[in-house]
Amino acid sequence: MGRRKLCIAGGVVAAAAGYAAYRASLGALRDADAVRRLYDRVSPVYDAAAWVFRPLGARRLQGRAVELLDLHPGDTVVDLGCGTGVNLSFLARAVGEHGQVIGVDLSAGMLARARRRVDRHDLHQVTLERADIRNFRLPADTTAVLATASLEMVPEHDAVVRDLAEQLTPTWGRLAVGGVRRPSTWPAWVIALGRTATAMFGVTSAYEDIQPWRSVRRHMDEIAFDTAAGGALYLIVAQTRPVTGDRATHISGRP
Repeated sequence: MGRRKLCIAGGVVAAAAGYAAYRASLGALRDADAVRRLYDRVSPVYDAAAWVFRPLGARRLQGRAVELLDLHPGDTVVDLGCGTGVNLSFLARAVGEHGQVIGVDLSAGMLARARRRVDRHDLHQVTLERADIRNFRLPADTTAVLATASLEMVPEHDAVVRDLAEQLTPTWGRLAVGGVRRPSTWPAWVIALGRTATAMFGVTSAYEDIQPWRSVRRHMDEIAFDTAAGGALYLIVAQTRPVTGDRATHISGRP
């Protein structure tokens, strides 16, 4: 059986397993522990299920996110909600041999998959950390942050984005956020179908008020906004604003 058929078969199995996990967790997924348990359960089949998003434009948006982060050799970049590590090799390539990539996720199951990917590709620049992204503090020299399919699961996303904007290097620190959103032009039946298709990822109507791209625009200067899959997938990239007043004095000695 070819790789494509295996992925499709895996996706079918993943959807069934994920839907069961979704039903078991329905109504509590705005809680961090419920999110962690869900992704621990679906981690063995996550990659196979998520593969279907690649031809819909997810892979293109992934490449565009890394490009627009404008990473240079030696940079430090954080992948918040790194999951199984699909972004890690691209980020490692961008920062080079002397750069650093830090993958952060709440789910031990997802991080175990990410560790296998790191070992398989010998990504020595990558370190993995299990943490809640609401509380994670960036290393002092972090130049960029990538957060794909993660902030949609965080009701406190506005505070998270605000904190990231304050921690990143002023003026040229960059943040790329991508995920799923509800297209305003889609009819209700298409929305319902899409919600069923993404049930294994914890997508429910309870998350429709979580719109991280608005927070990025509120706290940072937008560089680019892009969509795919008829607007259901999005990417926003922004940079930190120049600082003034007391904060400018406080960080004036920072390289």
